[in-house]
Amino acid sequence: MTRVVKRLLQVLLVVALLPFLVDIPVSAEARPEELLTTAAAPNATVVTVEGRRTVVATAGRSSDPALILVHGFGGSTFGWRHVMEPLAASGWYVVALDLPGFGLAEKGWSGAYDHASHAKFALAVMDQMQINQAVLVGHSMGGNVVSWIAALAPERVRGLALIDAAIGAAFGDSPATSALQAPPLRRAARILIRSAFTEATFGELLSSAFAIKSAATPEMIRGYAAASRLPEWDAALLGVLRDGSKNALTQPIAEIVSRAGAPIPTLILWGADDSWVPLSAGESLRDALPAATYVVLPGLGHVPFEENPEAFTQAMQEWLAALK
Repeated sequence: MTRVVKRLLQVLLVVALLPFLVDIPVSAEARPEELLTTAAAPNATVVTVEGRRTVVATAGRSSDPALILVHGFGGSTFGWRHVMEPLAASGWYVVALDLPGFGLAEKGWSGAYDHASHAKFALAVMDQMQINQAVLVGHSMGGNVVSWIAALAPERVRGLALIDAAIGAAFGDSPATSALQAPPLRRAARILIRSAFTEATFGELLSSAFAIKSAATPEMIRGYAAASRLPEWDAALLGVLRDGSKNALTQPIAEIVSRAGAPIPTLILWGADDSWVPLSAGESLRDALPAATYVVLPGLGHVPFEENPEAFTQAMQEWLAALK
């Protein structure tokens, strides 16, 4: 029995130490400033907010009403690059930001990546930019983040645009994500992620979100994939998975939008052929928010502002005209 216990302990020791005997595959350890021209929206800068570095891009005059763009999972300011100037031209101060853990923002395992924390960070960005109130635009995961902002600080929200939004989405809290707390398993996961990730596989994943496959150009793929050139990007991805179980809204979206005395003007905009968050989810959201403006863009998928920036911009401008 003693021999069996010793052998078992030896096996466990090897399993625990093996990930530390294998080097994490090296990816380019770039600085965000080096990637602004190819992996961020125009007029982007690196800023520090509450001690965390991120990227903020702007278009238009700061004296105009603010329109804040919040990306989805795997997104960044880069995704909004074609629509910021056209939206600003209709009289808005357009601001896009990278949420912690995404795009060119600071990364690492120890950050807080749940949507409530993302919402508080976005509010801190607004504070630092002296933006008291804004129309919030959230795409996919970002739709849940802006809904959290509306729940936490409804007085800061002039309007809410939910673009192919994954509302109330929570994941994680499984044995697999819990196991990531163990350093050997987390290191093993990082080795696996870095070994498996290539620009080509990322391109296939990105293209799967589009109904118009030709929209996923090599330049676009490189722009989105640039996040993997920053230190600790894989650790941040694991942190996002770790915190996913905390993302569900604590009250129904209908209650958040129908704040006492002053309901939040809301737009629900969907790509008709979205295969990631299907149109049925948009229809359910419309049923929950019957007072909202509901727009479906035919022939487009999960990322309408990339697939057809002109159609997306026109739909946004028509809704925004009533909020000036």
